[in-house]
Amino acid sequence: MTAINRTLAIMFADVSGSSALYKRLGNLLAKRSVDGAIDIMTHVTESYQGHVVKTLGDEVMARFDTAQAACDAAVAMQREARHAGVALRIGIAFGPALLDDNDVFGEAVNDAAFVAKVARANQIVLTQTLVDELQGATREHCQEFDRVAVKGETRHSLIYRLQWETPTQSHSATTVMSIEEIAGKMSRYQLHLTLGSEELTIHPEQTPYIIGRDPIKAHLHVQSGLASRDHCHVIFRRGKFVLVDHSTNGTYVSGPDQPEMYLRREEFPLFGSGTISIGQPAERAGEWLIHYRL
Repeated sequence: MTAINRTLAIMFADVSGSSALYKRLGNLLAKRSVDGAIDIMTHVTESYQGHVVKTLGDEVMARFDTAQAACDAAVAMQREARHAGVALRIGIAFGPALLDDNDVFGEAVNDAAFVAKVARANQIVLTQTLVDELQGATREHCQEFDRVAVKGETRHSLIYRLQWETPTQSHSATTVMSIEEIAGKMSRYQLHLTLGSEELTIHPEQTPYIIGRDPIKAHLHVQSGLASRDHCHVIFRRGKFVLVDHSTNGTYVSGPDQPEMYLRREEFPLFGSGTISIGQPAERAGEWLIHYRL
């Protein structure tokens, strides 16, 4: 068969913590668990008109003709795996690929393999090119996750997490909704930040609002040595201001009657009033402690 160029969605999915399974369950039971997960991933891939390219130990590589089919399959995999008591990590990319017999090579393969390694247990991580292909409810459930230099590139690209859990679960409050959909109500949304003597008011149309050490890029400049150049962003989703951490050292956030939480490449919807501490707990932040109120 002659190799042909195609535009495909490429998925890598593997069992999270499989090494620990062998230690905890022993070789026989752990292998049964991993084999069961491989069967789930294979069956679901085929059910959504995908093709399994290969299996590598506890990992499946699959291809789909559309980004939507790949995302639908990934969600189904996560749900079936959770029911079976197994945690999966899934990464998906979309783009040019070389289809040679049943194997696939090229940029989309490399990107999918990269974001699969970024994903943690029970997560689905997507490249920007794949998210650009999505519409409707699936697109609305894609949340900004991180900015990374994808393998082979020097520039940082935005990657996303597909929120696949049911709407009743905790992170549903931060599902993406376009600002245009709530434009008529935005005048009543304001976030007030105080850093030392500096007092700021942020409106939804001013987001994403960048906090960090870079004096050029950051809207709120924090000169602490524990701050990353692009440390965290405030974004606006579904009528809520959400803090999204992109940093090396993490961000500590407190709210009303809420113990201080540590975020690292995670997000937290802000409510009421509280503090944002860059790279260290609030009690040690000193002059770099940020107060917020809504």
